[in-house]
Amino acid sequence: MPFSSVVQNLLGWLRTLLRNTYFWGGLGGLLVLGVAAYVLVDALLMPSYTRHGVSVQVPDVERQSFLTAKERVENHALQVKRQVGRFNPNVPRETVVDQNPPPRSDVKPGRRVYLTVNAGEAPVVNIPDLNGISVREAKNQVASLGLNVGRVEPDSLPSPYPNTITRQRPRPGDSLKTGGTIDLWYSTGLGTDSVQVPGVAGRTVEQARRRLRAQKLRAIVVAPRTPDTPNSDAQPADTSSPQRFIQRQGRPPETKVRAGTEIRLFATDDSTAVPEPASASPDTAASN
Repeated sequence: MPFSSVVQNLLGWLRTLLRNTYFWGGLGGLLVLGVAAYVLVDALLMPSYTRHGVSVQVPDVERQSFLTAKERVENHALQVKRQVGRFNPNVPRETVVDQNPPPRSDVKPGRRVYLTVNAGEAPVVNIPDLNGISVREAKNQVASLGLNVGRVEPDSLPSPYPNTITRQRPRPGDSLKTGGTIDLWYSTGLGTDSVQVPGVAGRTVEQARRRLRAQKLRAIVVAPRTPDTPNSDAQPADTSSPQRFIQRQGRPPETKVRAGTEIRLFATDDSTAVPEPASASPDTAASN
């Protein structure tokens, strides 16, 4: 069949279809059904499914304990999801520090609210030796470690270097959790009193320290010489060993010095290399 005949037949069929009242009636019926279905879904089914126009306000639960916050959120027809945040030593443990959505947000019932709590363990910090540095520098070091400075008081035992740290608590080498407190004592300079240097040769390091403190003097213990450390006379000693003895002292006994003066004590581990300790005077014997 020629192509022109096919086209003429197709056009004739379309003209017949367009003049058919049943065709237009059926098309109109389908259109009405479509509109009715849209209205039904949009006006009745969707609102009941999405709770259109229904919302609840998220309560403000920051700075509250997690259990209290969880109960409050759930009482508003909302769900709770717990999240662990970075530990903050300045906030009580298990306290809510953040929430999402934010407080007073309008959300759908059943929405999940994420609560971030302060949990975990505080990191442990090794306490540095602050002795001999300025008060200001000591405070900066303590703060940089996440610790707090507690008491800062003048030391009752004088020292040659004013406004420098002479004592701390806890002691150097101890451990402290982040947020802990370090107390500091500082020097106000040498005392005005003249005191007598006691003889401490032959005594243990700790005994020597106590005798000097009783006279308001400071001990600088120098480590014994060893083959590995030939210049150890210039290094502070480890006085943790109870069997370390004073072989000689930098200032002779009975020398008059100002209170707070530092006395160098040269230590040894060889008890046979030290002289017999001098007898203690009555006022210092009790401190030994």
